[in-house]
Amino acid sequence: MTKLRKPLSIEFVLSQVLTKLDEIEIKNSTGKSISHFRKCGDEDDKDHNISFSDAIKLDILLQQKKLGTPLLDYFNLKLEYELRKINEYENISNVLINIGGRIGNLMDITQEAIGPSGPAGSNISKKEKQKIFKAVSEVDEKIAKLKLSIK
Repeated sequence: MTKLRKPLSIEFVLSQVLTKLDEIEIKNSTGKSISHFRKCGDEDDKDHNISFSDAIKLDILLQQKKLGTPLLDYFNLKLEYELRKINEYENISNVLINIGGRIGNLMDITQEAIGPSGPAGSNISKKEKQKIFKAVSEVDEKIAKLKLSIK
């Protein structure tokens, strides 16, 4: 008996993918049997989930047959949906204030690192480079939030 799956779920997409591929090519590409993927396509089976690596391999098989990339399309759709939900609550002013604070922190850390009184003098030590990199990453994170907020 065919199990009904929720439309626009990973289980639904996977069940559709499995109808377009044969057992041998799935096994050759992923090293796993089609029955493994059928279990992954069962939302009630919490012990079997498709890995991202396997999803990519299945999409490559489909793309080689000129059947598109339904798993990648699903992931993009799901990610976009979730990001939209997050960004509904983002306040652009707050994001900008956070960016300003992070840039100030980055400037302080960098100034301290290149100053002659730093641990390595005017050279930047390994530890200082790590601190600067962390501060830059924090600024990048806030800029990414800003980009998403104004999308």
